[in-house]
Amino acid sequence: MNIHILGNGAWGNALFSVVKHNCPIVSIVKRSQKLIDPDVVVLSVPTQSIRESLKNISTDKNIIIVNTAKGIEKSTHLLPHKIVQSIFGNDVEYYTLIGPSFAQEVIKQMPTLVNLGYSKKNSNNIKVKNLFQTDFFRVKLTAGVEVLELSAAFKNIYAIACGLADGLGYGANTRVKLIVLAVDEMNTLYERLHWTIDSHITAGTVGDLILTCNSAESRNFTFGSLLAAHSVQDALTMVDSTVEGINSLTSVGYFEKKAGTKLLLADFVSNIVKMDNPKMVKTNFENFVKRV
Repeated sequence: MNIHILGNGAWGNALFSVVKHNCPIVSIVKRSQKLIDPDVVVLSVPTQSIRESLKNISTDKNIIIVNTAKGIEKSTHLLPHKIVQSIFGNDVEYYTLIGPSFAQEVIKQMPTLVNLGYSKKNSNNIKVKNLFQTDFFRVKLTAGVEVLELSAAFKNIYAIACGLADGLGYGANTRVKLIVLAVDEMNTLYERLHWTIDSHITAGTVGDLILTCNSAESRNFTFGSLLAAHSVQDALTMVDSTVEGINSLTSVGYFEKKAGTKLLLADFVSNIVKMDNPKMVKTNFENFVKRV
């Protein structure tokens, strides 16, 4: 089985360091590189680059695709599994690897737990799991691809809110309040969308949310913290890397309409970014956090 990790950034290299423990034939390639008849492709590219990257894969056989992107395609409001299906068809064997996992900690082999969501239950599920499973990188299988991917996208939005609280000088109590609001908001969304929450999915939902909302290693958290005193563009420049939460904000209204519900915390973050007025951020945050 030949495995190609598409995307040679920090997370791509972290995944390479994991997979090489289990598979001798693994390579890490740039997103623009052509791939001919791969067995497994691991997507380690920003969500907005998935579609273009997949066009570089040439094959006549059934391949396995493992996504690790955490976001929503801006132009279509599609989650990663839907982007992949739009290119390879609904029968593509698809997995999504999501969980609380900072790249540098994985490279240092610090104990980590993630979820591997599968699109269909079959004999390959365990084989794909075992590509990633090590004594320091533990993987739990789950059927909840949709829940995992929407959680991964929205937790970036919520991390911006928690970063903003931190930048404004608020403490742990306030961050936890925002995290609880986020969990309630997401559970309401899943319920309205009639998505089933697997009991084994906690790492990729609540776990990833907690990590991202509490660490300056998170680009979205850092971006939110910078918004306390800087414009959106200046904050993005200072982060100097992809802030997926910004892209996901464009889909908040879409999912509100689809689910028939309001997402108060996600809406608040969206309004802060749209207003782009550092002088009003503190007042707006205080007014919001006191009424929810």
